[in-house]
Amino acid sequence: MKYWCWLWLLFSLSGWSHPLIKVGGYPYAPFVVKLSDEHYEGMTLDLIAKLNEIQQEVRFVFVPTSASNRYKALAFGRFSMMLFEDAKWGWQNEQFKMTAPFLDGGEVYVALKQPDRDQHFFDDPAKHHLIGVTGYHYGVGQFNADPAYLQRTLSIILVKDNISALQALLKGRGEIAILNVSYLNQYLLTHPEVAERLLISQKWDQHYQHRAILAPDAQITPTQLEQWLAALQEKGELGRLWTKYGVQPHVTP
Repeated sequence: MKYWCWLWLLFSLSGWSHPLIKVGGYPYAPFVVKLSDEHYEGMTLDLIAKLNEIQQEVRFVFVPTSASNRYKALAFGRFSMMLFEDAKWGWQNEQFKMTAPFLDGGEVYVALKQPDRDQHFFDDPAKHHLIGVTGYHYGVGQFNADPAYLQRTLSIILVKDNISALQALLKGRGEIAILNVSYLNQYLLTHPEVAERLLISQKWDQHYQHRAILAPDAQITPTQLEQWLAALQEKGELGRLWTKYGVQPHVTP
């Protein structure tokens, strides 16, 4: 009897349970929305739950970080994976592993409607007072997320997230906000009265392709993750998730 107790304890201490995969995420609506210091929600957390349902090899958990600190946090091992990143957002370093793109996205310019404004107002966004988010990469900023660089080369104020950027625009703190189109679409569905106040550009600041980024020592491979995402796609789970959050399911070749 003692032998079996010690054997069970040995298996427990040796990590016989599923490996834990920590997934980093920062406030980036609708992907991650911070409700409080301890409570987050959004598409990233929903996808983590779906990944845990589709397989039993590992267990995914969410770890909060910030947009500007995510590179060091991943490199230092605070977590080993991030979802919904674009390769051109500072991930060119060859030490990181990436999946193939699995979701399109992008950002557009948004201004308040005024009688003298039309789409030509967005012809040269750099001429206007901009509102952006700290740690984000923008086409108008040459994809350089350094706040000092952006404030030196552009007339821009930086806030903590997309929600704050839209609120700053509505309060007149800037002329153009650069907003994630998925967040904007979702927000306007629940606040249709705000849509009447906004002029939304047909010109995009950037199009991007979302991938997962993995640390070199991650306990899963990009191929494994792609297989689980494919299984979720086949079951219709990804389609339902994209519809829920108003994102673009098509990945441009």
